[in-house]
Amino acid sequence: MKITDRYIAKEFIKPFFISLFIFIFLYLLVQFLGELGDALKEKQKLYLLFKNYLMRIPSVFVQLSPIAILISFLLVLGGFSRYNEIVAFGTSGISLHRILLPFLVFGFILSGISFFVNDRIVPPLSLKIEKSEEKVSNFTFRTKEKMLYARLFDKKKGAFFDLQILSYENRTLKRSLNAKESFYLHNETWILKDGISRNFDGEDNCISQNKFDSLKINLGINPETLLIGYRKSEQLSFSQLLSYLRKLRSDGIYPAVQLVDLHAKIAFPLINLIILFLGLPLFFSSHLPTNKPFGIGFSILACILYYWIFSLGIALGKEGLLYPFLGAWFANFFFGAIGLFFLASMRR
Repeated sequence: MKITDRYIAKEFIKPFFISLFIFIFLYLLVQFLGELGDALKEKQKLYLLFKNYLMRIPSVFVQLSPIAILISFLLVLGGFSRYNEIVAFGTSGISLHRILLPFLVFGFILSGISFFVNDRIVPPLSLKIEKSEEKVSNFTFRTKEKMLYARLFDKKKGAFFDLQILSYENRTLKRSLNAKESFYLHNETWILKDGISRNFDGEDNCISQNKFDSLKINLGINPETLLIGYRKSEQLSFSQLLSYLRKLRSDGIYPAVQLVDLHAKIAFPLINLIILFLGLPLFFSSHLPTNKPFGIGFSILACILYYWIFSLGIALGKEGLLYPFLGAWFANFFFGAIGLFFLASMRR
């Protein structure tokens, strides 16, 4: 590493970590104070609330690191402009591209760290935060040949209450099972209690029905599979989401929503690199603002714009208006193209 790189890195890293710490602290503080009133009624609940917010730090880091890196980028460039250091670099034979390189390398490294945190640390912590929510109301689950509905699903016990199972062949209803209770046994086998079995003729006409007190049936699924299907994307690692996506495809279901979430797990961390391109127009300005409030304000507004366009792409992808890949990467392609334009136009 050259002396210039070490100098730029030193000037860049300090404001980055300060900005990151301040934004994470303020974000969690506002959220914490919003729930503090209810928590003060029970000391145990206050402890759990504090513990939950500590476990949210990795997730908040992933969300706010792009703001911190852009703030640091603009503050450092402002300082260089204020003390004519950019001119000094130029007279020393250091091109503008070379000045930008340490920033882009740091953005790339931070993207990798963000992906790791979001993939390996955030999912298990997110599950722990929601561990208290052991029961799911109005549970639904679909495979290629079955549709499950339940008024209540107890995740801890692996039990359904007021369960209905619809079995299909070539998209034609062939059988339905209704049970007041259902419990998991082993090897994807469940036991249904106090229910009715109905058979259909292929035209939704019931041709027979039988009541039962107890019935064992292999549904081809286990509680873990059900939970993975129910979890939010942030509660799944990349490999878990990919595995679930493949299962949906094998069941004949086109997983548009899951495909968007899968691509987003890679696209979102890269914001740490591409967000730097939003600062490039200022890099060309002969009147580069050097005051800190401007740098902070511009960074916040730029990231809000970036997050808005990113969320728009995700929504369009999940609604089928964009291909899942394009929906997840839309914001990165848009701002990346802007950045490449300025890089190509930059005088060497």
